[in-house]
Amino acid sequence: MARRKVELTKEQKDRNAEILARLESERENLIEETRALQQQTKRKPGRKRKNQFLSEEE
Repeated sequence: MARRKVELTKEQKDRNAEILARLESERENLIEETRALQQQTKRKPGRKRKNQFLSEEE
């Protein structure tokens, strides 16, 4: 079956662009939040084994 090409109106294109921009900004916010959470978990006590090991050698 051949697919028919769909033509969007200017309003539909504008609305789609608006939605895509909003989704992209939400995606960026989620990435930033995820990175922040990962940094917090790296700073938790008990995760500094490398630093303790290095300081014991000195």
